[in-house]
Amino acid sequence: MDEAREGELRRSLGLWSASALIAGSMIGTGIFFFVSDVAAYLPSRTAIICAWIAGAAIASCGALSIAELASSYPETGGVYVFLQRAYGRFVSFLYSWAEFLIMRPGSFGIMVVAFAKFFGDFLGLGNDTSSLWTKSVAIVAVIVLTGINIVGVRAGGMVQNILTTIKMFCLIAIIGIGVAFALGALDTHEVTIESGDHKEGSFFLLFGAALIPIMWTIGGWDESPFVAEEVRNPQRNLPLSILGGLWMVALLFILVNVAYLAILSPTEMAGTKGITATVAMERAIGSGARKILDLALIICTLGAANGLALTGGRIAYAAGRSQALFQWFATTHPRTKTPVRSLLAQCVITCLVVAILEHPLTLLFYTGLAYWTFAGLMAASVLIMRRRDPHRKRPFRVWAYPLVPILFVVASAGMAVSIVIEDTRKDTHNVIATVIILAAGALLYLLQVILFHKQEKN
Repeated sequence: MDEAREGELRRSLGLWSASALIAGSMIGTGIFFFVSDVAAYLPSRTAIICAWIAGAAIASCGALSIAELASSYPETGGVYVFLQRAYGRFVSFLYSWAEFLIMRPGSFGIMVVAFAKFFGDFLGLGNDTSSLWTKSVAIVAVIVLTGINIVGVRAGGMVQNILTTIKMFCLIAIIGIGVAFALGALDTHEVTIESGDHKEGSFFLLFGAALIPIMWTIGGWDESPFVAEEVRNPQRNLPLSILGGLWMVALLFILVNVAYLAILSPTEMAGTKGITATVAMERAIGSGARKILDLALIICTLGAANGLALTGGRIAYAAGRSQALFQWFATTHPRTKTPVRSLLAQCVITCLVVAILEHPLTLLFYTGLAYWTFAGLMAASVLIMRRRDPHRKRPFRVWAYPLVPILFVVASAGMAVSIVIEDTRKDTHNVIATVIILAAGALLYLLQVILFHKQEKN
């Protein structure tokens, strides 16, 4: 990395801030919102817990792979940088294109829409909230979080640290209540639960489908490399933040599911339809739990959304360093040292996605195929760069090489296939939308090559 580039960004994030970025991005809506979908696919407590453990194992393979890449190539842009080094500009261009139009707006959108729904519930609006109200609050949240991260990475990091600490205490509290209920220390309170709708099919296909929301919930372990040049001592702190953040949160997620299942049966869990945490806490400690939990959910979703806003703004910035058509984004504000143009573009696109796609599960399937395609390519780049750049200093090396990255490549392919199957069954056409957007990106890249060669000749 040259000195000019180094000076463009400010190293303001230490190990805790980088770890909080990982943990904060992971603890969002999924552990409260999508657990009922997992229970709808898997009818037994054992199968549900095994699925969450399997998800944590798959994520660990990905995290170990990206930890090696991050320590070896600590440059802003994370996965974008790794893909460009391994496969060249075309693949990295498609990745940045997909991140900018599919993955980041979809994930950011899930968080702010869920935030709007929990906020409405906290105000006592419940199911009476209109689609327009939900979308308006979500869009305001996108704008406010973008403003915080434009002010500076230190401001965004400080907000993330505070919210992540609160979120972890919320999960620990749910685990504690589950333990107390299982031991008989709490009375059972009446709650209304609709009949759960269990999916039908072979166990293998159902297990794969259940992993879709699980892997999204456990996702976020790849966030800190996006801000690599704003992390102090990145060769040490990036791997520690990735692995430490993932394993800490994954353990909490597994224990939270154990707590839910101590209070609710799998059928009841499936019937909670996105409000599992609220129903479980109401059964364990009474109706007064709803307001407290709604406040906790507001904080969790807002914190995860802030993490996605912070890291997502660095994607177009990184692409602008090597892609001619994104060059306009490759600048930082002279005072705050933040990629303002990239953050503003991300804000506009996310607002548009929220306006078009409202339901979190629809947004989830919108992001899935592209995410797992590029995640598999990321893990495979570990194998490629070991052969292509054998003398590179690697402060962290993936364990059990080459088995771990290969396992993640296989798992990513399996996840992509599961998403295609489920998208076809639900008839939502998100996969078709992804293919069209990527095809448009390929054509845009061809245009870039033509224009770039013309500029060179001139």
